[in-house]
Amino acid sequence: MSVTKFTSIAFVCSGIILHCSPSYAGPFILAGTDADDHGSATASANVDGWLFMQKVLENLAPAVTNGNKNVVSLGSNPGSTAGNAALSAFSKSALPGLGWTFQTVNDAAGITAFLSGGAAGTGIVMLDSGSNVGGGLSGAELTAISSQAAALNTYVGAGGGLFSQANGFGFLGALGLGVTVVDESETGIALTPAGQSAFPGLTNSDLSAGPYHSSFANVGLIPVLGLSTVTTNIVIIGSNTGSIINPGDPTGIPEPMTSALLGVGLLGLGLARRRRV
Repeated sequence: MSVTKFTSIAFVCSGIILHCSPSYAGPFILAGTDADDHGSATASANVDGWLFMQKVLENLAPAVTNGNKNVVSLGSNPGSTAGNAALSAFSKSALPGLGWTFQTVNDAAGITAFLSGGAAGTGIVMLDSGSNVGGGLSGAELTAISSQAAALNTYVGAGGGLFSQANGFGFLGALGLGVTVVDESETGIALTPAGQSAFPGLTNSDLSAGPYHSSFANVGLIPVLGLSTVTTNIVIIGSNTGSIINPGDPTGIPEPMTSALLGVGLLGLGLARRRRV
């Protein structure tokens, strides 16, 4: 899919805040990165991968239509690299000033209860990158998320936002969907024009501070936001209408919205959990 083709179908609101066509579901961003492991923060600003995470939150928030203003990070243990990244991405973003709050949910039982309860009160769910290092999602936590694939789909279909990166994506694969995910470890990501609009102020250097771990194929009409500079494969994707099962399908709850830049949503995919570099 070319970026030119996508930008012609009204999923993108780029450059300034625009009134888009009615929204029927929540926004999504899916990345093959483990940006939490390849970033940092100064006293006043996020750097590299942590800045990417911040930009994702700022992109998703205006497109959330379920009325909630709470970011919930799953599997990012407080005080760990993953936990620090998630908290910094939120706290240095524009969201706190807009009335958003932040919390974490950890361990398999807690994640199961949270998702099976419909992610109540949540505007954006962040799924940390899966790893046995850095305090990210454990194998048991990834299994818990996969077991709640249908509940997560319902949450998104009702207008909740989702950011997921390099964590196994088993919850999407469990839905039997067809996007191909390739186990690929290279360093170097370039934003597409759609990606530049989605993440203003983010640079290719910010995305290339460390390796990514997966790329995507057969993405259909899902917009491409980032490409590998080594293989030219797709590393970051997203779309803003439809549920996980039916991205782009305007059959949910019609609710006019105001979007900033690009609101995003995804097709499902399956990806084997890998150890990160």
